[in-house]
Parts: sequence; C-alpha cells; structure tokens
Amino acid sequence: MAAEFRGVQTLMKTSELLHFAFRARDPLALGRWYAELFEGQFFLHPVMSALGIVIVKINHPEAVFDGLLEFWPWDLEWDGAASVFRKIDPKASPTSYGHMAVKVAADARTISSELERRGITYRMEPRATGFLIPVIDDPEGNMIELFPNIDNMPLPGKALCPREHIDAALAEIRLAFGQLTKNLKEKDGVPLLLFETQMQQQQ
Repeated sequence: MAAEFRGVQTLMKTSELLHFAFRARDPLALGRWYAELFEGQFFLHPVMSALGIVIVKINHPEAVFDGLLEFWPWDLEWDGAASVFRKIDPKASPTSYGHMAVKVAADARTISSELERRGITYRMEPRATGFLIPVIDDPEGNMIELFPNIDNMPLPGKALCPREHIDAALAEIRLAFGQLTKNLKEKDGVPLLLFETQMQQQQ
C-alpha cells in the first residue's frame, strides 16, 4: 500500500529485516559462535569474505539477501559514494553495544532449556507487562534477544506517531518521563517498564 511522504506517494513500507551487521574484534570467532548458536552456515562472498567480513546465514536459505549476519573488522569501511571498500585505521571501542533480536520457533521455556543444555548463560528480561524473553550476550558483549514463537502483540495506545507530530509527541513523553524519574537515583538506572510500573502503583 502506498504512503505519502512530503506530499509524494511512496512505497517504503518494510516487510522484514534482511540482515544485520556488527563490528567485531575477531569476526571469524564471532561468526563461528553465531553459526553454532543458530545452526547456520557461512555465506561466502568473493570480495567481502576476502576482506575479512564474515557472513553467517541463519535463515531463508533460498534468498541471497535475507537472513544474514555480517561481522565486520574494525579496519574496514564501505564508501557508498564510490561503491568500494576502504581500509582504515582500526579504532575499536573498549566496549560493545550492538544488539539484535530474533524470533525462535519455540516457547520461552523450551528456549531456556536449550540454552541450559548448551551451557549458555541467559537472563529473563521484560519486554512488556507480564512478557519475559530469554536474553544472552555473545562473546564480545553484544546482546541477543530471543523472542519466543509469537507473531505479534497488541501495540500500546499512542505507540505509533505520524511524522508530522513527532516533535510534539517527544516533548510530551519527555515531560512525563521527567516527572517519573525526578526522584530516581542515577546509580539505579531507569526501568524499561517505568510507565507501566507507575500505572500499576496508582491502581
């Protein structure tokens, strides 16, 4: 279905995420870890693989661009204007914070049991009121959210905002956020379900 952007009809609705890329200190080691975790295969590209980019195919074996994880070395970048890869001085971050989410064809209990069988440390994290998912970290500290076999959940009210209303919506959110966090201690952090917890306390 066509949408409008600045008065022009567009066809930019997405249907799925095709691939995801991480920077990696050791792309091959990290690629092996993901290939084993998700029972995937390595995807070989004559140029990217030669330059040290490791690609793992975790689903959609029939499609070239779908279901790929890319692990890039720190000394390589893509120059889109020239359509070339360029070697650069590596500037690895001392900490990692990439993260990805995948849907696993099993319920949360089954996923947790499989992680325990493999000896992989996991934690159960909230993503909505009463909805916990298993979460793990890869060997370089990137977070992986393992959503159980659930196709969708109802969107909260006002979760989607038209582009033309975003400034006002963000101002409203920040105001409410400021009120709810004014007594929080910085060392305690901010809960993901801050607003939901507040609503439950008021009931």
